[in-house]
Amino acid sequence: MFRRGRFAAVTLVAFGLAVGLSLRPCSPLSGISLAVGADAISKSEVAPKAVLSPPRADKVAESANEATDLSDDADTLDLTGLQSKFQSIAQRVAPAVVSISAAETASDAESAVRAEEMNPQRLESLLEKTTRTIGTGFIVDSDGFIVTNEHVIEDSQQIWVTCDDHKVYPAIVVGSDPRADLAVLKIPAKNLPTVTFANGICRRGQWTITLGNPYGLATEGQMSLSVGVVSATNRSLPKLANKEDRLYSNLIQTTAQINPGNSGGPLLDVSGQVIGIDTAVILPQKQTNGIGFAISITPQLLDEIRQLEQGREVIYGYMGVTVSPPTPRQARDANLSEDIGVCVESVEPGSPAAGADGLNAGDLIIEVNGETVTDTDRFVRLVGAATVGRTATVIVARDGARMTIHLTAAKRPVQYVVSNQNQRLYWRGMVLGPVPTNWPMALNAKQLAGILVVGIEDDSPLKKRGVSAGTIITAIAGQPVRSLLDFQKILNDVPAEKCDVQLADQVVAAQ
Repeated sequence: MFRRGRFAAVTLVAFGLAVGLSLRPCSPLSGISLAVGADAISKSEVAPKAVLSPPRADKVAESANEATDLSDDADTLDLTGLQSKFQSIAQRVAPAVVSISAAETASDAESAVRAEEMNPQRLESLLEKTTRTIGTGFIVDSDGFIVTNEHVIEDSQQIWVTCDDHKVYPAIVVGSDPRADLAVLKIPAKNLPTVTFANGICRRGQWTITLGNPYGLATEGQMSLSVGVVSATNRSLPKLANKEDRLYSNLIQTTAQINPGNSGGPLLDVSGQVIGIDTAVILPQKQTNGIGFAISITPQLLDEIRQLEQGREVIYGYMGVTVSPPTPRQARDANLSEDIGVCVESVEPGSPAAGADGLNAGDLIIEVNGETVTDTDRFVRLVGAATVGRTATVIVARDGARMTIHLTAAKRPVQYVVSNQNQRLYWRGMVLGPVPTNWPMALNAKQLAGILVVGIEDDSPLKKRGVSAGTIITAIAGQPVRSLLDFQKILNDVPAEKCDVQLADQVVAAQ
């Protein structure tokens, strides 16, 4: 536990990356975690030791000849060129990567909401007074939209990002999806450099590069870079997924060295394009290597990021069943290959799958809406993609026969999500948010065009001037506000002494 706060991050350690690629024997792994400073999940697997035998004498000459062949110019790795490639990526991509500092308590300092009045040193002085979470993010839109992990910002009241050039910006969460562990932030800036997403297939053995904020070292700027390879693809972390109620499947396993503070940062290919979002780690012991995981970039993930940018809630379907892989006997009795289907372990009472016409424990689910169920991860994603309120067609094997069952998917209960209905900004002792469309005090469209005072502290200077919870702010500094993003930009651009607040029926002076 870091004395001044927590690290939300992953730890990935390169496996002897050097010319020749040496692999050291590993010790037992200590656990899987999001690496936020606590609550590691135990994992009992032991990494096998490599047993190396001395070469036979009759192989020495042959090996020497092979070494001579490998020295041909055409077959020799251009290490200088590779080094230049890494340097080029660092120079080109780092400006689009940011460090994230999320505070669990908000600051009343006027400078906290204005980029021109902040720098890394002032940010550090603010963070020293609160518990913080440290992570990484990357810019996906030149207007200041940033992607990171939801677990980096889930407990935050106030957020700042620091760019590679040491510039500090206040940030607000415009959308989050705890299930996918994704969040999108917005900072008051324009014409920013952005990352490029890869559209090819990620393959085992390809180079990986990370840029981020390990141990908070990039809180003042200059992102840290590390290099590794893709160890494997399509990995899953079911224990961590169940504990956190998140989807941790279709993950990239990598050896690129990442440490606490890198969560939410980009995993890049050798072209500098984003192939994943650093997320989780199998924690190392003192003398072992950590194994890191990143969320794969897919067309579905990119579509979700666009939804979160717009402040739209990502909704998941729900059926209310617990499933597991079928045993060989269960698959044989159902006349299925062993790589098809999942077995229903239990059905939640009152859920869409319950009832006489629903699913039963022991059913083998073969298809959902025409898509083959290959494993539990595939089933969870197919159910999540089912349209809420519409009929889902499920094909099962029961008592040796195949049956078609029709279920109506419900909305999956999830943790607190951020959308355009509940975004938050803290300023002068007030918690501000959008005006709900059914707000009883919003008597006409004019009053709806503003932001709502969700809460206000007793010592807020505006409370003494008549502002209270439920007040609608229609303008600030003479400029109308229709959203928190409008309000954020005006606060950033206008000096504090000029920020008079216009309410629906009065003007409240800035000072």
